[in-house]
Amino acid sequence: MNRALMLATPAGEREILAQDLPVRIGAAESADIRLPGAVTGEMIALIGVLDDRLFLQATGSASVPLTLGGEPVTTTRWLNDGDVVAAGALRVACQFTPQATRLSVSYADSGYRTLPPPASEAQSGEAAPISPHRNRLPASREAPRAWRWAIYAGFALLAAVALHLFTARAVRVEVEPAGAAVRLGGSWLPVRIGASYLLRPGSYEVSMSADGYRPLTAPITVTDAPSQALRFTLEKLPGRLAIEAGIDAPLVVTVDGQTAEQSDDGTYPAPAGTRRLIVAADRYLPFETTLEVEGRGLRQQVAATLRPNWADVVLATEPPGASVAVAGQSQGLTPVTVAVPAGDTDVELRKEGYKPWRQRLTVSAGQKLELPLVRLQESDGLLDVKSSPAGAAVTIDGRYRGTTPIELEIAPGRTHEVIVAKPGYETVTRSLQIEKRGAATLSIDLTERLGILRIVSDQEDARLWVNGEARGSANQELSLPAVAQKIEVRKAGFVTFATTVTPRPGFAQRVEAHLLTPQQAVLAATPQTLTTRQGMVLRLVEPGEFTFGAPRREQGRRPNETERPVRITRRYYLGTREISNREYREFKPNHTSGAEKFRQLAVPSHPAVMLSWEDAASYCNWLSDRDELPPAYKLEAGALRLAVPATTGYRLPTEAEWEWASRYNGGGGARRYPWGDNMPPTAGSGNFADQSARGIVPNVLADFNDGFPVSAPVGSFAVSPLGLFDIGGNAAEWVNDIYTVYPTGPEVLVDPVGPASGQYHVIRGSSWRHASISELRLAHRDFGNQGRFDVGFRIARNVD
Repeated sequence: MNRALMLATPAGEREILAQDLPVRIGAAESADIRLPGAVTGEMIALIGVLDDRLFLQATGSASVPLTLGGEPVTTTRWLNDGDVVAAGALRVACQFTPQATRLSVSYADSGYRTLPPPASEAQSGEAAPISPHRNRLPASREAPRAWRWAIYAGFALLAAVALHLFTARAVRVEVEPAGAAVRLGGSWLPVRIGASYLLRPGSYEVSMSADGYRPLTAPITVTDAPSQALRFTLEKLPGRLAIEAGIDAPLVVTVDGQTAEQSDDGTYPAPAGTRRLIVAADRYLPFETTLEVEGRGLRQQVAATLRPNWADVVLATEPPGASVAVAGQSQGLTPVTVAVPAGDTDVELRKEGYKPWRQRLTVSAGQKLELPLVRLQESDGLLDVKSSPAGAAVTIDGRYRGTTPIELEIAPGRTHEVIVAKPGYETVTRSLQIEKRGAATLSIDLTERLGILRIVSDQEDARLWVNGEARGSANQELSLPAVAQKIEVRKAGFVTFATTVTPRPGFAQRVEAHLLTPQQAVLAATPQTLTTRQGMVLRLVEPGEFTFGAPRREQGRRPNETERPVRITRRYYLGTREISNREYREFKPNHTSGAEKFRQLAVPSHPAVMLSWEDAASYCNWLSDRDELPPAYKLEAGALRLAVPATTGYRLPTEAEWEWASRYNGGGGARRYPWGDNMPPTAGSGNFADQSARGIVPNVLADFNDGFPVSAPVGSFAVSPLGLFDIGGNAAEWVNDIYTVYPTGPEVLVDPVGPASGQYHVIRGSSWRHASISELRLAHRDFGNQGRFDVGFRIARNVD
């Protein structure tokens, strides 16, 4: 600070230096400002300095209320001249002068005052004796006293009624339908004048009912307005539709697209109002109409005329007696008249010794169709082909005819070549003849073709299954048919190894089964990178533990960089580069990134900037929807918050995830800067405030020129040891957390996501506007609540 920070307590006054910040308030022995009472180890608040301004940070674990100017404090608040911080009997007053900032600590006195004794007792010095009849009235006066109490009670009641009437407001309750019964709850004196009530301001409950309507109970609030009107409309009960269709077939009734179930009295319920009614039945055209349903439980007659959706088809054959099948269903023998559904229908005629006759008919509802006489042709010879095992392919004279068992027609009087083949078996070829209208049977026993499989497992006691059948130890040699074989190797505590192999006769094959534990299997199956539909690559980041913040003695350290051990327990994916203008404009086409001031900021390949934290989170939800993932953020109380439980949708990285990934150094310890541990930055290490930015930003790096006065195309500079671009420089980045200052302590923070509420969100990383040691460090923390020319974002995602 430019001014001295002085702490004045009842024990004396001392100066607070930068390395002593933040000032701790609590009941702990190490607290700078002690709460009165026993030592408990509790810290309730911190007072620190940021950008030469004093702030108050509540820890969220106070056993006594913390207030600022009489208002409760739960997050971070700036401190101004004259502010008073209070907690129980503790008071901390803030006084700002040009020379110093003074924190004056005081403790409020407490005690009890007592009333003086009566004058006579005080003068005599001793208490007067108490007589058992001292306060008793004479018997002649006790009865009038009871009447007086009754009169007092009557006056009190009249006063209460008068107070009610004089302070009440006229509230008119109007209900549709008129005449509905209205009951009011919550008032000890509900005075009603016509449709209006005299009610004092407050909350009440009104109940309404009427025949044929659903009862309604609703809360109401009476305000200070002299007259108020409340209007309610009761919902009509459904009507009962009595449908007369004039057919015996079961009806299917739908009202506004919803199926209505038939009631015990044969009617169908329908909501009151204008409704679309459809009445359908099997083999009939549906009846459709729009009607006004009266509702209120009334029975309503509806005449539904259903027209047949079929026609009679007359069939005759020469010779007669052929079986008729319509759409695969038997309909009798010719000559016959059958009812055929309207539309295109397949009709088949069969008679032993004759070839089948098949035809597709187009039938119009209600129009009788009489087909010409069908003359059946005598069939060829019949061949019945069977095989063991069944399912073999049958080819006759080079034309595939189906699989066994099968009955086929073949031309009589000549020789045919029949081939029967099945995978894993030897192919069989036969030659045969058949007489006209004769029949023959060909039965084939197929011979297996075998191959050798050698199964080898790295677990000696693992067990083997072949096509779901247990075969003993996994380490063995098998002779199996030359068809696809499902091989499984199992062992308790390990993920089952499964593969499919087709043995090859004359050639031994080796199957190596490596068994993995469930955890190993998950790790092996998790891809190292993911790619969004926009082409953004996300890299897998393994969990770990590190120290958040920076030590007090580190050059450039700010007071909000308090050290705290952090453990990340879950693997996650992190975008390898920042979201570009091209990608963001697919979400918001008119976004300019501040091109009105710096034209280069709008280049499609440059990072998207001049957007708020809410804009970045909304883009994440939009991208999740586009990639068919559940959204990571839910709208709660008008603000976007991470969904609970967490989803696999795209989100902003948490502050801890960002710092863990950015400071990763391949096992060589945490890095201080994006390029290493020492200043100045190395050539090609990033886009910072360089010589080309002179005149645009107030401070630039000496002897450093990255070639870009403002932002640069994403991914233009060297990657971090984890494969991330622009983790420092180009654009600073919004992260998920709401801003807070973590108190220093040994307790490990596990997967922190920041406080639940607050005014600002955290910004991490340096940008093209930064050149100082403080800003270029990876531990640098910033915050804000609106877009800036140098703040963008990158995305993250949980591992599925």
